[in-house]
Amino acid sequence: MKIGIDVFKEDAESLLRKRNFVLITGSSNVDSEGEPIYQVVKKAAGKRLKAIWSLQHGFFIDKQDNMILSDSFYWKDLDIEVSSLYGENLLPQPGWLEGIDALVIDLFDVGTRVYTFGNHVIMLMKYLSGKNIDIVVLDRPNPLNGLGLEGNVLDPGYFSIVGQLPVPMRHGLTVGEYLGYGLSYYDLDLQLEVVRIRDWKREQFFKGIWTYPSPNMPSFRTAVVYPGAVLLEGTNLSEGRGTTRPFELVGAPFIDHFKLVQELAGLKLKGVTFTPIFFKPEFSKYAGEVCKGILVNPHPDAVKEFKSFAVYYEIIRLVKAAYPDQFKWKEPPYEFEYQRLPFDMICGSTLIREFIEAGRPFKDIESVIAEGVLAYIETVNHFLLY
Repeated sequence: MKIGIDVFKEDAESLLRKRNFVLITGSSNVDSEGEPIYQVVKKAAGKRLKAIWSLQHGFFIDKQDNMILSDSFYWKDLDIEVSSLYGENLLPQPGWLEGIDALVIDLFDVGTRVYTFGNHVIMLMKYLSGKNIDIVVLDRPNPLNGLGLEGNVLDPGYFSIVGQLPVPMRHGLTVGEYLGYGLSYYDLDLQLEVVRIRDWKREQFFKGIWTYPSPNMPSFRTAVVYPGAVLLEGTNLSEGRGTTRPFELVGAPFIDHFKLVQELAGLKLKGVTFTPIFFKPEFSKYAGEVCKGILVNPHPDAVKEFKSFAVYYEIIRLVKAAYPDQFKWKEPPYEFEYQRLPFDMICGSTLIREFIEAGRPFKDIESVIAEGVLAYIETVNHFLLY
């Protein structure tokens, strides 16, 4: 298999067509041989590469989640300006586009709607519509495969940097497909060129070098649990930030984790087991406190059966029912939204929270979610490239 940057290396001249451009990527993104994207592109383009723009977590992937801003700077090692799109402003500042013909984009997306990279680029595309700037996407496979879908479809009333399109939480699209859907959905006036992956099949899970797309996404295993585990960000349960197992660990000082494991085992959820465990976050929620928690263990040989969204829905439901006075929904702000609950912004609707508050198991909401997902499949089929 060859990802977009590999194809780019073979034919950079014809793909760039002498255009001056900006590269949008993170320092940890690499090609299939492990060479950083910025080096590959710099070698191919030379002085036509005018700047690098960084997204959430900063170019060096050194900033934590939720509105921890990064600064622009001159990077001496590459002799280039690195401008932050996740700073005081989320869109290009005056002068950034002078002499620029195109943006070349290489995003390491993890297949979950709330991951901000793809959504931020769609916000950027909306800003650039009609400005005669081309978008060149070096496509990558969806690491969770291109078939599996989980969670409810986002309500357009909840569009934000954690969701710019009406897609399920686990959306099944590559970066190029996601941006292509965005181009059509917003009827944008710009040229989108996708440098396609070669020899990828939609049923394939991640293969390749997993580096460090964001500080709390250290492995493919993290990405597997993330479509459901990200719901924890909207609660006062620790999602394991501040440990070496973010999103795989769930807990709080106030829960009986042995009882929680028994209750979860009784649900007979497919493709997963649960281990009671103590952990102490070094930062984030409950920093310095010992949490009673669980380790969520997707079976390595049953990844297709594991449904992260349903699993973490049930974890939250059970904890809320058992500890109604201690469990809390997190208060705003969350990713530049200052009014609505973070949990609702993550879910893209009040629906999931309302079912949890009513104490209803996931099977009660499955048909409601499925109806929206079926409509999504029909719509998005027009934008599939593979």
